[in-house]
Amino acid sequence: MDVVFEVASQRYPLDERAATLRAENLRVKAAHEPGAEGAEGARPVADAIELRLIEDTDDPIILGGDGAEAVYYALNVPNGGSAQLSALFHAVKSLHDEWIR
Repeated sequence: MDVVFEVASQRYPLDERAATLRAENLRVKAAHEPGAEGAEGARPVADAIELRLIEDTDDPIILGGDGAEAVYYALNVPNGGSAQLSALFHAVKSLHDEWIR
């Protein structure tokens, strides 16, 4: 099962394993790095990923604002570079670049 993220009306699926790892990373960031860049939106995105996995739903997680920032910083680390992760990273990077202007 894929978890689908939506950024600027484009959809980016991540397989279950990759989505689960992102949720775990986001939860750790929210719990252990409060106030860090991307931490504010980390827990809600992690919760949304978990909900999609538990309910086995293909409803997209729409990313913008703090959620997009959380995913940007969670993906802005060496991660093996799957095509799915790379595509999602570049999408949230575009939002991040607009956000900081």
